Amino acid sequence: VDEYVEIRDRIETLVGHINGEFSEVGKVPVHYLRRNLPLEELVSYYLAADVMLVTPLRDGMNLVAKEYCATRRADTGVLVLSEFCGAAHELERALFVNPHDIDGMASTIERAIAMPQGEQVRRMRSLRQRVRRRTVYDWADDFTAALTGASVSAGLAAPCPPGGPR
Repeated sequence: VDEYVEIRDRIETLVGHINGEFSEVGKVPVHYLRRNLPLEELVSYYLAADVMLVTPLRDGMNLVAKEYCATRRADTGVLVLSEFCGAAHELERALFVNPHDIDGMASTIERAIAMPQGEQVRRMRSLRQRVRRRTVYDWADDFTAALTGASVSAGLAAPCPPGGPR
């Protein structure tokens, strides 16, 4: 999508400026990676991240948000999630942002970085419980029910249950 290419270029330029301005030897404020990672390496990044930003402009489920929560066994870390992310309605204890609102994003990131550990633990514990309880099977059941409801309300025949009609 052309819009994403444009945004990626702006992000890469901005990350370069931020790191040029605020980096110290051995300390880089923004680690920006745009490539696929092996699972073990991805998990190590999730564990190293005090704050996880998942900020699509429009998107589906965004499993990376759930993956981040699943790795946080010490119940620390802060998830910052776009209100447009498909997982936003499920991950209610994240901090929400509108990625079009730059000032709002900045203040939310600042809030996430400064969040006391007790609040982090309460939020992350809740997020992890939600991730454990809401499986892919729950999502599939909800999706099928929504399709069935749409079929019935549109006057179409509902799909047959497993094993054929009864």
